Amino acid sequence: MQQLLILLKNSLPLLVQGFWATILLWVGATIISFILGVVLGVLRSNAVRIPYISTLLDGMTFIFRGIPFYVQLLIAYFVVPHVVGIHASAFVTALVSLGLCSASYVSQIVRGGINAISVGQWEAAYVLGCSPFETVRYIIVPQMVKIVLPALVAECDQLLKSSSIVSAIGVLELTGAARNIVSQEMNPLTMYTLLALIYLCISAVLALFAVLIEKKMKYER
Repeated sequence: MQQLLILLKNSLPLLVQGFWATILLWVGATIISFILGVVLGVLRSNAVRIPYISTLLDGMTFIFRGIPFYVQLLIAYFVVPHVVGIHASAFVTALVSLGLCSASYVSQIVRGGINAISVGQWEAAYVLGCSPFETVRYIIVPQMVKIVLPALVAECDQLLKSSSIVSAIGVLELTGAARNIVSQEMNPLTMYTLLALIYLCISAVLALFAVLIEKKMKYER
């Protein structure tokens, strides 16, 4: 027990640093993912499709969903700077890569949710004189969110797990910090068990938050 306490005391600063890096990555990538994903999902839906543009967006979404995130991360960090000439930090590269990759999945979720809404909803909105933007903003999106909320929460949770990969380009997030501690202390059982518990706790908080939102939506009905 004493050795365990000493290990935790020595490891705490690095774990806290990795924890906050993971949270910052997760929150930032989630914001990018949801904003971009909702816009792309709306533009790719059957009722709002724009010739050529929506087809181009379909192709981009297919590429981001078809290439593993780890490969996308390596391309963004090692290939893109040489092609474009713009060099970003490892953290910024990881943040943008996570957001763009997740946005493709959110786009598909939103697209499916909008397509599930009856065409009569669109027609009724147009009859009442609503513009396409007002129809999407006040009528379609609120209904769509209720349909796809579980899938969006699952994607948000998956985004948290994907953040553990960014240590491959040198970002000291939670998993990378734990790996560094293991290389120093040579106690993988304790450290990786603690790492799993931390991720589990974060996921539990997210699940609880999702339950509260679902209850609020049911109450508003």
